[in-house]
Amino acid sequence: MVVRLVECKSAISRSRLPGLDWAINPYRGCAHACRYCYAQDVTRFEMDKEWGSVVEAKINIVSRLKKELDKGAKGVYGIGTVTDPYQPIERKYELTRGCLVLLKRSKARVSILTKSDLVLRDSDILTDWHGSEVGISIGCANDKVASVLEPGACPPSRRFAALARLSEAGIANYLMAAPILFGVCDSEEALEDMVLRASEAGVSRIIWDVFNPKPLATPRLKRALSSEGLTSLSPSGRSREDAVHAILAHQCSVHLIELSDAF
Repeated sequence: MVVRLVECKSAISRSRLPGLDWAINPYRGCAHACRYCYAQDVTRFEMDKEWGSVVEAKINIVSRLKKELDKGAKGVYGIGTVTDPYQPIERKYELTRGCLVLLKRSKARVSILTKSDLVLRDSDILTDWHGSEVGISIGCANDKVASVLEPGACPPSRRFAALARLSEAGIANYLMAAPILFGVCDSEEALEDMVLRASEAGVSRIIWDVFNPKPLATPRLKRALSSEGLTSLSPSGRSREDAVHAILAHQCSVHLIELSDAF
C-alpha cells in the first residue's frame, strides 16, 4: 500500500448525512479495501488504482481543525463519514486521536463510524464525554465471509468485542448493520445471529442499510465473491428490503434494541 502525506486546506466540511452538521475525514482512501465500498465512486480518488492500495494522510488536519474550532464552528461532527478514521495507519499518525482531543476540549458533539477496534485506544478520551458516540459497522457477522468482503479490516468477532468494551466503559455506541448484501448475508439465520451478538455486546441501537450499487463498487464486489466461490450477489428490490427489515425489526424487539434506517 502507498501512503502519501498531504496537507488539507480545511479540516471540516459540511455534511449532508442525517444528524451531522460537519464531516471530518483524516484520511483519503482506505486500507480496509472493502469490496463493496463506493467511496471511490463518489470521490473519484485514484481512479486508475485498485481501491485500498493508496491512502493519503492529511498530516496537518489537527492544526487546521484547531483554527476552525477557534472560529466557533458549532454542531455535530461526524468522524469517518467517507473513509475509516481508524484504518491501520492511524496507529502511527494519530490524526483521529488528535482531532478528538481538540473536539472534546471544545465540548463538541461527535459521532464516530469505524470498522476497527483501534477505536478502543481512545477510550480515555471518549469516556465521560457527553455528546460522543461510536458506531461500529458490521454488515456480515461471519468472519470468513467478511475476510473476503473487507480484506483489510479486523474480523467482525473483534468488532463485536469492541462494542462490548465500549458498553462496559459507558461510551455511547451503536451497531451500523451495513451494508446488508442480498444473497450473501441476508438470510434469517444470519440476521438473527447479528442482532443476538449485538445484544450480547450491550448494544441498544442498530442502524441498518443495504448495499448501494455503484459502477465501480458493484463489479469489484462481484469479482471478489466469484473468486472465492461464494454465493452470488442477488438483485436488490423493495420486497427483499422489506423482508430484511421485518426480520431485523422482530429480532430487535425481542432483544429490546432500537432499530432505525440509515437514510
